[in-house]
Amino acid sequence: MKVSSRERILEKLSTLDFDVLVIGGGVTGVGAALDAATRGLKVALIEANDFACGTSSRSSKLIHGGLRYLEQYDFKLVREALKERELMVGRTAPHLVSAVSFLFPLHERVKERGYVGAGLALYDALRGKEHVLPYHRHISSRKMREIAPDLRGDILKGGILYYDAQVDDARHTMTIARTAERFGAFVANQVEARSLLHDGNRVVGAKVYDR
Repeated sequence: MKVSSRERILEKLSTLDFDVLVIGGGVTGVGAALDAATRGLKVALIEANDFACGTSSRSSKLIHGGLRYLEQYDFKLVREALKERELMVGRTAPHLVSAVSFLFPLHERVKERGYVGAGLALYDALRGKEHVLPYHRHISSRKMREIAPDLRGDILKGGILYYDAQVDDARHTMTIARTAERFGAFVANQVEARSLLHDGNRVVGAKVYDR
C-alpha cells in the first residue's frame, strides 16, 4: 500500500461513519468485508498485523469437497463444498485455484476397490452435471507402479486417481481484500482495535490505533 494511499485510508477511518467494521484480515474477515461491500454497505476492514498472517497463510492449501464427510453422510455439506470448488476453479478464481490429483493405492482387489470406488463415484456425482475437474478413474497395479515406483508392488492391487483443487491461500486472501476495496471498502493493515465503544447495549464504534 502506498504511503499516500494509507494516509488517506487512515484519515477516512477516523472521520467517516461506517455501517460495518470488520476486525481481522484473514480469509473470513476479508470475505465478510467483500460481501458487505457488494451489498452497498459502507465498510471498514482493519488487521492488526499483515493480511493472511495467521491460519489464512498456513492452511493445507486445498480447496476440497470434504471427501471424508461422505462417511458421516453429510451429503449437503459435501455438495455445497464441491459446488464452491467448481466455481472457484472454473469461474471466480481460475488464476488462483488449480486441479491437484490424488492417488489412492488399493491393497484389496474387490472389497476396498468397491468401497473406495463407490465413495468417489458419489463424490463426483454430488457436484452436478456442470464440472471442471476430471472424474476419478481406476488404475491398474502395473500403471500404479509406473506412477509411484516406491510403493510396495507385492501388496499393491491397483489404485484410484481422483482430483480436488489447491490454492495459494495468502494470495487468495489478498485478492479478496483488494476486491473488497474496489467495491468501496476501506482496508488497512497494521491497525489495531483496542476497545469497542458502546451506546447502552449497542456497539457503535471502536478505538483503533495505527501500529
